[in-house]
Amino acid sequence: MDFCLAQCRVAAVSPQLRRSDYMWKRVCGRDIEPVKFLCQNPCMIRFIFALPFAFLTACAPAPDSYAPQESPVPQASAYRSDFTWPRSYEYMPEGATLIFSATADWRHDSGIAGASAFWAREADENGSGLFTTEHPGVFTAENLSKFDVIIMNSASGNVLNADQQTAIQNFVENGGGIIAHHAMGDSSLASYWPWWKAQLGTEFVSHPADPQFQTADVVTLAPNHPVMEGIGASFSQTDEWYTFTGPVSGDVIVLSGLDESTYSPVNKVYGVEDLRMGPNPSDHPIIWAKCPGNGKMVYSALGHKTDAFDNESHQTLLGNAMRWVRSDDSDGCP
Repeated sequence: MDFCLAQCRVAAVSPQLRRSDYMWKRVCGRDIEPVKFLCQNPCMIRFIFALPFAFLTACAPAPDSYAPQESPVPQASAYRSDFTWPRSYEYMPEGATLIFSATADWRHDSGIAGASAFWAREADENGSGLFTTEHPGVFTAENLSKFDVIIMNSASGNVLNADQQTAIQNFVENGGGIIAHHAMGDSSLASYWPWWKAQLGTEFVSHPADPQFQTADVVTLAPNHPVMEGIGASFSQTDEWYTFTGPVSGDVIVLSGLDESTYSPVNKVYGVEDLRMGPNPSDHPIIWAKCPGNGKMVYSALGHKTDAFDNESHQTLLGNAMRWVRSDDSDGCP
């Protein structure tokens, strides 16, 4: 019958179809008289045409429903526990490196890719196992027993729940190593993770813009530290340079600082304009080390883009960092 009514609407604008019993019998069957009555009566035709619009009007949402809805509070997108190891896990050597790069805030795709490629080469050269993931469910005591080092590869935002945070903390304090890149210092994860906030020991302010990427001198501040072996007095690097609120708190060894005279620590595009921390490289920490419990940690603010990992001095520093955080002795701890 619905199809017949649709044909009614066609017939309403076609007198030839309205007069054709053949058309009605073809689409509506033998009992055509009721339908013909509907469709040949001008009043009923107008009613049939108006009926769909009446339904649309009746079903339309009330004006109040168009009011903008309040956005939900961002949740930890990675509060998942459904982690499953791939089949290759059973063949991964003990003492492997875990690379974690989940993001719920700014994502540095280029830098994350550059760091992952660097650490993959490092693992190949040293014959160590390597596992990369964005799944936070990997962070349990049982899962982490396979690893010696965690690389926090510019992870950002609220990506870890309390149990996962605790698993990482226990892993490090019980003798594991952790190396953190770039965005791990932008405070977006530290604001949800008190332990990491304490390890970071300072807060992110901003970085230069226009130009965003500049070449600056990274000055060695702890020349005798194992991480700085072979680096020399300084090296030149092109990157996005973070400014922090002040000196790094806690038991820390600041490994490198920025020479602000070699770049323009200014952001005239948004936020804080004057990003200077002080006239001396020691005023502007950029790479530092701590020894939480029995473990070791290195944070480097370098690494916004892939090419940051092409610098030979930076590569040497990171290779040194890996060897240091894997070591069992306390050499280099504050």
